[in-house]
Amino acid sequence: MPLKRRRSHYQQLTEFERGRVVGLREGEFSFLDIAESLDSNVSTNCWQQWSREDTASRKPGSRRPCGTTEREDRRNRRMTVAHRTASVAEIRAAVGTTVTQRTVTNRLLQGQLRARHPVACIPLTPLAT
Repeated sequence: MPLKRRRSHYQQLTEFERGRVVGLREGEFSFLDIAESLDSNVSTNCWQQWSREDTASRKPGSRRPCGTTEREDRRNRRMTVAHRTASVAEIRAAVGTTVTQRTVTNRLLQGQLRARHPVACIPLTPLAT
């Protein structure tokens, strides 16, 4: 059974590296020599695109649109900071978004906010009012 390939093997080349691939290939270098000089094995894809389309720049990827808007994301973050003990389900219900709890959690992680779990014990110190 073959080993599972890791994503790190498929790192994208920068624009400068793509230009180097095209220049080296036009200079009669082999793909093996190019791969060794760049420490990457994706030079063939870059060259094929250059041969086919006469451009080495990456195409913008089409991806699935986000389930929440930036405004909803800001509202979720503001709610999380204001109510530190609120769970993701409570934040989602208070804000009124129609996305899943996992989506709200992902957006909070993108905003450098860790998961919040509600306090499940009695506080030992009195709360300041």
